[in-house]
Amino acid sequence: MTGVFENVLGQEDLVRSVRGDLERGELPGALLFEGPPNSAKLTAALELARAGSCGATAAWNCPCPDCARHRAMSHPDLLLLGPKSHREELAAGAAMLERSPGTASRYFFARAARKLARRFDRALYEGEEGRLAKAAPLVRSLMEGADACMPGGSTDTEAAATAKSLLAGCFKLNDLLPDSTPVFQVRALEAWARQTPFGTRKTVLIEHADRMLDAARNALLKILEEPPAHARFVLTTTRRQAIIPTLLSRVRRYRFLPRTADEARAVIERVFRDRAQPGASVDSYLGSFRAGGSAAVEEAAAVFASALAASLVDSTDGGGDPALARLAAGSAVGVREAIRTAAAATANFGAGDEAMAWSFQAFLDAAFSRFAALGRDPEAGRASLRLAERFARLSRDALMRQSSYNLNPVPLAERLAAAMEEPSP
Repeated sequence: MTGVFENVLGQEDLVRSVRGDLERGELPGALLFEGPPNSAKLTAALELARAGSCGATAAWNCPCPDCARHRAMSHPDLLLLGPKSHREELAAGAAMLERSPGTASRYFFARAARKLARRFDRALYEGEEGRLAKAAPLVRSLMEGADACMPGGSTDTEAAATAKSLLAGCFKLNDLLPDSTPVFQVRALEAWARQTPFGTRKTVLIEHADRMLDAARNALLKILEEPPAHARFVLTTTRRQAIIPTLLSRVRRYRFLPRTADEARAVIERVFRDRAQPGASVDSYLGSFRAGGSAAVEEAAAVFASALAASLVDSTDGGGDPALARLAAGSAVGVREAIRTAAAATANFGAGDEAMAWSFQAFLDAAFSRFAALGRDPEAGRASLRLAERFARLSRDALMRQSSYNLNPVPLAERLAAAMEEPSP
């Protein structure tokens, strides 16, 4: 299977490891793909699902029917779930169809659309069909539009117009996604996974596995104790520290690394068919397709992380850690002021403007990346690692409270900061 994963760019070591385990028949029934946002975790997981179904070489252009279904995101042995914002990828795909029409752009947009639509698969709502009432017409319209955008479905000009017209409905459908994987979906996926596959193997892909409430997480733990022999579970996360140890013990972990500047440029030019700006990352490129952009959120998160580090550097938990001191250097505002500035730049993290609903998670993820980077500092001590782990746990709790109880993100951020400043028990 030397051709599999050829579309996973900038993760050569990871690809060699997974491909080797796959070829030797040593892949377990449950895997965790961990790493930064937009580091090809889902792309690799989808390729692994395709390889599990393919009866030939699993090259990207393999002509077998199973590979064709996977390329079109329509294979019946694939189940995809987990909270996610699809806005940026869909907007980037629509722009691609206008800027660079052709087969690659058509596949990109159609796949992006179906990644969203498949999260409303009826198999995930078994016994809860009433929850699909609002989503059903949007899903139907999206799937019809995705079909029209696939190669051979219409002219390039018509495909670009179709994609552009679908965006508003896609964004509405995205807003109907659960903010965390609900327990009824975990129970439904277990029933689906235990059924006989259409082909040779079923694959369940769960994105953002760290954002599960206790009931869903416990239900998943039971499944992973004895997964069906014909099913493979692939979990992804950007925050491994937020996943409980008992779940980590049931999966084999594969680490995706941050891309270098050259690797990011290759992704932007080869995948998105666009010219990369100097120093651009895949995150910043996709962020340019967000309403209001993401630069303000990234900057606000950096200020918040520095202010929080400054409040901790002389504390018992900070312990005079030099890596933490460098993060705190240059902090000119207090923690509360940093939060207020972030809220002002994001319409109260989306509370005042639905177009900014993505910003609270992006703010916490960006701040966490600053603390997580401490662990890679050669001078980092145990204090830095403890604080990074605590931030991961507290930010997960803040996201859960926002999504489950619709709480205001501003006091949640303030509560997170206060908890970070408290001495460890």
